[in-house]
Amino acid sequence: MDFYRILGVGRDATPEEIKRAFRKKAKQFHPDLNPEYQEIFKQITHAYDTLIDPEKRKKYDETLKNFEKKDFSRIIGDILADFLGFHTKPVSGENITAKINISVEEGYFGTVKTLKYKRKIKCENCAGRGITSLSRITECPKCKGSGRVKKAFIQIPCFECFGRGFVIKNPCPVCKGSGRTLKLEKKSVKIPAGVLNGQNVVVESGGNEGINGGKSGDLILKIKIKDGKFRIKRLDLTAEIKIKKENLTEGGFISITDIEGNRLRLPVEPSEKPVKIRIKNRGYRDITGNRGDLVIRLIPV
Repeated sequence: MDFYRILGVGRDATPEEIKRAFRKKAKQFHPDLNPEYQEIFKQITHAYDTLIDPEKRKKYDETLKNFEKKDFSRIIGDILADFLGFHTKPVSGENITAKINISVEEGYFGTVKTLKYKRKIKCENCAGRGITSLSRITECPKCKGSGRVKKAFIQIPCFECFGRGFVIKNPCPVCKGSGRTLKLEKKSVKIPAGVLNGQNVVVESGGNEGINGGKSGDLILKIKIKDGKFRIKRLDLTAEIKIKKENLTEGGFISITDIEGNRLRLPVEPSEKPVKIRIKNRGYRDITGNRGDLVIRLIPV
């Protein structure tokens, strides 16, 4: 068993760090608070007595190196060591990608949308460990305890063991040993003014929670702007207005409303065919401030 991992310190820990770690663990697992922790407390005390003594620590370090090379499974095969958290390496949570529909007006002015989606969070039943007092752990047969596997030319987290390096026998019945469960999340998200069709809005840490204290992934929203009164073509806003044929052939003026609600009175030349009117700098404005034109197409009916 790895005494450093039992106390939760690195192998280069100073005596002061070892003392602090021991006091923290002893307070947490003292049998006076919970008689079930009596054996655990003995192991904590044994680890401290070994590491705090320079001679014992030196001999233990030598033994530990040889021991790990020969039989890794014996180190991680004990539920006690896992319960104390010796094995954990942080694994970042996955990003979640979702589509979100907004109107042209919502994209122009910006808006707040309320979303419902499912994300993985730390299992409350096992505090994210994936184990209970009935569980046992063994070396992951796929990654051989490393927590990572080779894919093409890169190393990625092992999906068999979720990057932990071990698999769990009799895992937590709620999360099935993964340490995470699905939760229906409800979140209000601010969509910035000027967002464009196909752009992404990133909500930091809105994705799946990490494992073993790893950073949460992001929620990535892919924007889809729906056509309505206006349509977007690049940065131009286009709209079609039906007008009586006799009014169009006579010409004169027509009143329209732009996206900001301004009333515009425009001259119209007599025509028997559809008429296109372009109004400079009255179109869509992107995040950087660039703005297109407003293009009105008059359709005789």
